[in-house]
Amino acid sequence: MPTDFERVSSRRNATVGAFRTAAAPRVADAPMLLDGRHLVEDARRAGVAVTLAAVMASRLEADASLAALASTIAGEGTRVLSVTDDVMDAISPVSSPSGIVALAGRPTISLDDVLARSPQLVVGLVDLQDPGNVGAVIRTADAAGAGGVVASGHCADPYGWKALRGAMGGTFRVPVAQVPDPSAVVTEARAKGLTIVATAPQGGTPPWAMTLTQPALVLIGGEGAGLPTALVAAADETLSIPMPGGAESLNAAAAAAVVVYESVRQRRGDDSPAAPEPAP
Repeated sequence: MPTDFERVSSRRNATVGAFRTAAAPRVADAPMLLDGRHLVEDARRAGVAVTLAAVMASRLEADASLAALASTIAGEGTRVLSVTDDVMDAISPVSSPSGIVALAGRPTISLDDVLARSPQLVVGLVDLQDPGNVGAVIRTADAAGAGGVVASGHCADPYGWKALRGAMGGTFRVPVAQVPDPSAVVTEARAKGLTIVATAPQGGTPPWAMTLTQPALVLIGGEGAGLPTALVAAADETLSIPMPGGAESLNAAAAAAVVVYESVRQRRGDDSPAAPEPAP
């Protein structure tokens, strides 16, 4: 496999601009920026085309596994650049570059793709603006084996670099769709036979008192404002997570995890958690 990579030592090289454009928020049709070895490997395993990669020259000799990855993707047709530390500082969006940053084409995932996937447990994000939270929800959906995630309204880009890092590769293992109009998501999910469950800070049914074994779209609202009133009114069920402590609300990603895992517990038929072992 090739090991003699194209060398780049100037920040003014045109490829540096390509990486910086991909890192910018909400650039229409920009490729995904994959920061770090694990994301590059996860994308490859998912069949995502990695088109361009930059690898720190200073790490190629010292890190055999990084050199092997660079050679592998070069052999698969990826253009691989060997860059100086200074150029990597300009390319990578993080303060401590991981050694490899790549560009890849975005997956084309439709709403139908997400709604049809088994199990029909879909997390609908509405106006969730923190990309770290979006990534964390996708990571939870992946870990729990949910059907997929839909990002709608003024939601952070789930294929932006921060969300991709937060999802830890989950974006390449569960389908993630982007739909501008959240009401369209609700309409289509209901037409497909899914129950619409809206989360609200208070006034709803606790998750363990609600039947969550049926096909469902669980709506999670944005930080602070939560779900729009019209969406809550349009839902079939309203769910609230009791908070007997002093907090007034949960982080959106934490709330999604509570609901998704309660649904998983119910679907497994695990209605009676094991009692703790008696003290010796």
